[in-house]
Amino acid sequence: MMKVLLYFDWAGSRKDLKEWNEKIIVACEETEVSYDGLYGSMNKKWNHVAMFEADSYDEFLKMAGMVPKRPMMTHYITELLLRHSLSNVR
Repeated sequence: MMKVLLYFDWAGSRKDLKEWNEKIIVACEETEVSYDGLYGSMNKKWNHVAMFEADSYDEFLKMAGMVPKRPMMTHYITELLLRHSLSNVR
């Protein structure tokens, strides 16, 4: 299991952002990706961050491929957070 953080800037309207968000929700419901929501980023570099949970990056890419790319998302980066298991550490 991994967390996927999609940091991005948005040059469109809030209505456009809402429409994109609704398409993300539908795509997640049709795949094995859990959508944790859209957050405002306190990072000076990015406007927003969308948070997901997926079993694999391939599963996330499958979901992302179901949502048309929007010109209002001027640029983005994806960060993967992998869960560590410390239960066997002695």
